[in-house]
Amino acid sequence: MRVSADAETMIALLGHGAYYEARSRAVAAERRQPPDPYWAMVRREIARRTRRDHVDTATRYLEPDGRIRVWPRGQGDEM
Repeated sequence: MRVSADAETMIALLGHGAYYEARSRAVAAERRQPPDPYWAMVRREIARRTRRDHVDTATRYLEPDGRIRVWPRGQGDEM
């Protein structure tokens, strides 16, 4: 649940930079002893939500009323 919330927040705040910020945090977390997989999970969630193309378009994430769109698992892969 927290992974999803952090992914949603990062997408809303950073747009196309969300994946790269999460990746940077994941790399830093992997260097710690013991390694912390949390940011790697956030990075994967952002990649899943952005269809793994890591490109932000406002209409992809926002509903017409301004709410952030949350896709059920597997639904975002359709094109």
